[in-house]
Amino acid sequence: FDPEAWTGMLPAVLHAAVIFLLNKAYRHVAEALTDLENHRTQEAHDNSLIVKRFLFEAFDCYIALFYIAFELRDVDRLRVE
Repeated sequence: FDPEAWTGMLPAVLHAAVIFLLNKAYRHVAEALTDLENHRTQEAHDNSLIVKRFLFEAFDCYIALFYIAFELRDVDRLRVE
């Protein structure tokens, strides 16, 4: 067991945990918001929920990569992620 290797992986593990927790929390928020929209059919309700969850989860998962790539412009760090 190499403690230095573990500390190098710690930010990636924490990032994955934060993504998981935010997606779990937003799942409940998206369901509540979709219920408040009062859709006429179950299909419309489901489609609205799918769009909300997809957009949030895609944003949540990839925003860090976009930040590293386009704001920091750090290709080496991007390859590590």
